[in-house]
Amino acid sequence: MNSAQVRSKARAAMNRREDEIEEEEIQGGEINLVPYLDIVTNLMLFLLASVSSGFILGQIDTTLPDHAAASTKPSVDPKKTPDEQPLQLMVSVTKNRMILWSVSGLEGTLQEPKMSAGLLPPENASDPPSFDYQKLNQALLEIATRRWAGKPRPMDTYEILLQADGDIPYETVITVMDHMRRPMPDVKPLPYVRMPKFEVQDGKEVPIENYDPKKHLLFVDVLFAKPSFD
Repeated sequence: MNSAQVRSKARAAMNRREDEIEEEEIQGGEINLVPYLDIVTNLMLFLLASVSSGFILGQIDTTLPDHAAASTKPSVDPKKTPDEQPLQLMVSVTKNRMILWSVSGLEGTLQEPKMSAGLLPPENASDPPSFDYQKLNQALLEIATRRWAGKPRPMDTYEILLQADGDIPYETVITVMDHMRRPMPDVKPLPYVRMPKFEVQDGKEVPIENYDPKKHLLFVDVLFAKPSFD
């Protein structure tokens, strides 16, 4: 038997086997997906090759914008008065420094904060870190007095953010929050005095019409922010 006869018999055997497989698929209700997958694979390779060559050899006509230096001015809404602008006040506390600044830049920035206070020498070695909390309180009192004293104060202006390093003791965080919330006299201990944030008219909470920073709350809505400073 020569090679041609061998090839002929091999092809005949393959055809018979394909017919048997097709008959089994028809009877079993299953479809042989291998040929279709081969076709899809070949198409994908062809498309990928076409796209790659297009990226390498193609040319896209574009016009780049002119370079402009980033603006350092805070975003201010011209339709609002200075007293209505969102301050976005932030108190940042690290291991050895406490600063007051604003994201808007209207009351200091991170580089040039409104207020900066370092650590005070502790009376006892076991005492937690202590800052000049009264300095922070006076700075917040000055902001509230300058912007809203004798005027209606919007409800959203009571909001302030607190950034505290993870190693700051709990007592320090609480003391900072106390000095952010209301005016603090120099005399201690401080008696508890209820200070309102709003007035109630017809069962609804409305802003205080004649705001007095010495009788009303300063920045009571304290939010916590993840530290992002060195």
